Amino acid sequence: MSSSVSAGPRIRLGKRDGGSFQMACGVLIALSGALTAFAFNTIYAKGWIDLEVYREGGAAVLGRTSVYDLTVGGNSLKFTYSPFAAMLFTPLALVGMEVSAALWVLICILALEVLIWILVGRTAVRNRSRRATHTLLVVVAILPLYPVTLTLWNGQIGIILLLAVVVDLTHGKGKWRGVITGIVAGIKLTPLIFIPYLLVTRRFRAALMAGLGFLGTVILGFLLLPADSRDYWGGAFFDTQRVIAGQEVNFFNQSIRGVLMLLPDSWPIVPLWLALCAVVGTGGLLVAAWTAKKAGELAGITACAIVGLLVSPVSWPHHWVWCIPLLVLWAQRAQRVDATLEKVGVGFLWFIFLLPGYVALAILFIYPSHVGTWLMLLTGSYVLSGLSTLLALAVYFGRSDWRQRRRGSADG
Repeated sequence: MSSSVSAGPRIRLGKRDGGSFQMACGVLIALSGALTAFAFNTIYAKGWIDLEVYREGGAAVLGRTSVYDLTVGGNSLKFTYSPFAAMLFTPLALVGMEVSAALWVLICILALEVLIWILVGRTAVRNRSRRATHTLLVVVAILPLYPVTLTLWNGQIGIILLLAVVVDLTHGKGKWRGVITGIVAGIKLTPLIFIPYLLVTRRFRAALMAGLGFLGTVILGFLLLPADSRDYWGGAFFDTQRVIAGQEVNFFNQSIRGVLMLLPDSWPIVPLWLALCAVVGTGGLLVAAWTAKKAGELAGITACAIVGLLVSPVSWPHHWVWCIPLLVLWAQRAQRVDATLEKVGVGFLWFIFLLPGYVALAILFIYPSHVGTWLMLLTGSYVLSGLSTLLALAVYFGRSDWRQRRRGSADG
């Protein structure tokens, strides 16, 4: 009898609350972005510089020329991803830049919407229509953020890789969990941070599968692009000068190393960076594992990603698309506990990822003589936010455990 009762509401929800209108709005947003990208690239041929590098890398593979000798654009940008990534980008070289930009923006916005659908579904929003409405509202709030806008404008791959990691580690089948994360790391090395995270959380099989997935991309690269693979794994992957086009763009390097590079030359920057990376990396992974245990997998991998962004030699603002799950998860918690202070904190964090990047960009291009202290303060905000997040998680869970132990000893 109970099964027949529970079956009825599910049928009615499916008919009445499908969220079709909201989903259509989401598709319309993605199509509008794609059309804008196509028109803007057709008229002005500006923007999507990273996408152009991807296309040229794919074209080099098809033309059997060296991927790591090519330069693109007036800034002489170089291909910095793995040979495996260059192979994946070959389809982009088969179509024009305008079509590539439109398709890329379409895919990125759809990936963003799927990601937020997953994040929203973490709460008790069981009604499909309400979940679709929440997803649409969050998408509208997230799209203007500087890391997201910059990802779309540059034609970066960050949102797609973020979605792949989230799906793999939260929805992947146990037997194969970790493989997609390893493949993602084979495209862009920074997701390698999730392998030690899986080890610290004692998911040894997932860590092994991630390692095998990554190793598979390396082997495939050596089999199909042996010369490029020797160049890349022989040292090109560690050459930060391939990534940093000029000294002035160091102001936008949102990692610990990027902030330290703004210090006077007399400072021991490299030893200081390595020491801080050891502390933040080790402590941060422990906090991420603690967070996964206390607050769930999505929160744990978000904390882990923040650790990776902080210790990476170069973390551009568009790499900080991990602010998306950070903001959504914190907003969900603030709503659940109905804490005014936390709601204000969410708003402040949203403001940090919205405004300072645009202001820094304006200062750099409109008032270049003011580069210095202002940009140092503005561009260090992401690093400060990441460090504050890890510290806040450590303090919160530490106090929670201390209270539980104190209660347990009192009951005993």
